Amino acid sequence: MATLSLLDLGFVVFENNTTPLHISGLMIVSPPAEQSDYAAHLHQSMLRGGPVQSPFDRVLDLGLTHLPRWQAAKYVDLSYHIRRSSLPEPGDHYQLLELVSRIHSYVLDRSRPLWEVWIIDGLKDGKVAVLFKLHHSLADGVRASKLFMRSCQTDPTQTEFVPFWATTEQPDVTERQQHKQALLQSLLNPDLWLKQSKASLGLLKLCSGFLRANAGSGLGLKMPFTAPHTPFNLSPERARRVTLVSLPQHRFNQIAKLTGVTMNDVVLTVCDMALHRYLQAHNWKEQKPLVALMPLNLRHGAGNETGVTNKMTLGLVEMGRSDDPPLRRLHSVRNSTEGIKYQALELHPDAYYQYAILVNALSLLSGRLGLNHYLPPATNMLISNVPGVKETLYFCGAKVEDVYPLSLLLPGQTLNITLLSYAGHLNFGFVCCRRSLPGFDVIGQYLKESLAALEQATLSEVAKVVRQKAVEFPVE
Repeated sequence: MATLSLLDLGFVVFENNTTPLHISGLMIVSPPAEQSDYAAHLHQSMLRGGPVQSPFDRVLDLGLTHLPRWQAAKYVDLSYHIRRSSLPEPGDHYQLLELVSRIHSYVLDRSRPLWEVWIIDGLKDGKVAVLFKLHHSLADGVRASKLFMRSCQTDPTQTEFVPFWATTEQPDVTERQQHKQALLQSLLNPDLWLKQSKASLGLLKLCSGFLRANAGSGLGLKMPFTAPHTPFNLSPERARRVTLVSLPQHRFNQIAKLTGVTMNDVVLTVCDMALHRYLQAHNWKEQKPLVALMPLNLRHGAGNETGVTNKMTLGLVEMGRSDDPPLRRLHSVRNSTEGIKYQALELHPDAYYQYAILVNALSLLSGRLGLNHYLPPATNMLISNVPGVKETLYFCGAKVEDVYPLSLLLPGQTLNITLLSYAGHLNFGFVCCRRSLPGFDVIGQYLKESLAALEQATLSEVAKVVRQKAVEFPVE
């Protein structure tokens, strides 16, 4: 039996009926015109999917110690894990979201391997939806996306189902021995100890910087647990609401290019604008900026190697104030993300990453114990960007029209935003607590209008600069 890592153990321990800690992916496909029974054929093909390998054969075992451990299931009943459902007429987008929301709301059965697949037909225009559901202790969003994408191809003529659960990821004995030898060699490597000492010193410097910042001086770091209390920071109930939005990626890239920011800065700004519209519509008057926890890339372009191990870090990003115009909000976000990257590189990325994990763990504990009513939140929501694919994919001969990521709600948080790039689009998956955030399905329209407003503000600023240049340097 295999033990769980500390992080994976947290996803098992913190889960309960009102806080399911699984992730999902929704794929919408257009079957070939000649396959009117595509859903039935796909269902039968999956049921004949062959032997189930790790991690899809793992079940939790408490044993005598009552500490969860992974063990291989003696038998995996595919007829339980692979399910089929049909939407009633007219099979519209709203009906699909209602069904997906219900499926995403309940916890997975711990007596079985922690995954499910739902085949949903009855959609308009003959489309079929496939919902993948997997516990976060088995895989994070990036790894889960790669696992499920095993069943997709770039060739539309490949119509046979390729089971994503049939390829094991367990290393063989020889690989395990190599890993042990590599670990032993690394422990005897003085460079490793030097790196760890730098990370430890960086972590101490970071904590000292926060203390000085609290006293009104220091590095200008964002203090943890200073985010405003919002409807996004209540104790979530079981029922979830899912909202899906797909927007052309080139529109985000154009704004980023014209303003000199990153695409993630644009994404954060557009989300911030949409969220403030929702809060204002529900009479939320707080003026403090929202704070998002988001993974950030420490690279500033191809070929810029910093010599550090981690190229990613987690950052508490302070966004714009409720009354900020679009470009001012964008610049606030850019200043916040650039400050985090600078601090992480200056202090040591490993130190900053360890600090962010610690803050997030304390935030989880605070939410689990119900202390979020008494303490300021560390963050208002988690926003993450899962890498996708640029080319169009096919699933058993059907064209994959859209892929949407659906994540989990952490204790003390009622909103999660995850996006994934696919075939030139950014696909947003909003998951919220249905009771805490009533009418949140309007966020899709707010997001579209916010992107349009930021585009207009950017183009107006560019036109203004062009006119100024024309006055300064007239054409003779």
